[in-house]
Amino acid sequence: MNFYDEIRSRYGNIKRARGFYLYTEKNIRLLDMYLDGGMSILGRRENQAPLVFKQSIDRGLNAFLPSAGDYRLKKALNSLFPEHPHFYLFSNEKEAAPYVYQNIWLPFLPSSENLKSAKAFLVNPPFCTSIKIAVSKELFPIESCEISAAEKETLAKAFFDLIRIIKLREQEKNLSDEELITSACGKKKKEQLAKNIKSYRRVAELCSDFWNMEGPYLFSKLSEEKYEAFFKSALDSHILLSPYFTIPSILPKIRVYTELENFLKAQTQNKGLNNE
Repeated sequence: MNFYDEIRSRYGNIKRARGFYLYTEKNIRLLDMYLDGGMSILGRRENQAPLVFKQSIDRGLNAFLPSAGDYRLKKALNSLFPEHPHFYLFSNEKEAAPYVYQNIWLPFLPSSENLKSAKAFLVNPPFCTSIKIAVSKELFPIESCEISAAEKETLAKAFFDLIRIIKLREQEKNLSDEELITSACGKKKKEQLAKNIKSYRRVAELCSDFWNMEGPYLFSKLSEEKYEAFFKSALDSHILLSPYFTIPSILPKIRVYTELENFLKAQTQNKGLNNE
């Protein structure tokens, strides 16, 4: 399945990406639950990396030049993985294979925290890039591949943004729904947050019929044979799931989940009719 063709045949090309949504040439908004394989897990507004990329390009740092980005990227990765002081950049996973296992650390995925005991592992960056990043406890007898100064600056910013959001979510995890609502400033924000939480709880319950949820990640309960039809049905309902069975979809935190709720309710009803 070529999911590019699936999108184009229905809605034309993507002309804009904002937050957790994609906007098409036919003026259709898609809820993005693929998020570039998780590399855009912070959305496209909360993460300031795209702005840093633009600023770096404006300064002419799109060449392979030494820059402060080297230091900042190392500092960000060391802050996130203090027991793995060395990092390496690869142009593809085959280059990384002799040095690391294929396991990849994913942001906000509880089970991937177990990788921190490994000598080396790949890291899924919070910014859409073709570069593969590995961190290790020991030095490798290799040099990183060359990437532009702009991309190093951008990746550094993306990781610092990720660290900030991780800390924020850790704080929120220790609060009950009531405490979280109380902490919001102003009556309107409290009311909106209460609605957001209720909406999230409803859709999470519906998701549990089709996915195993781990953090924000959704691992399909459907068989691989049935997954393609499920993906296409979701796309018909203006939802972009992960097009790959082995890559989980992601449930983003947004204000309302109208498209997703309606789709999942319809799928639940269809499943019930098929079982009769």
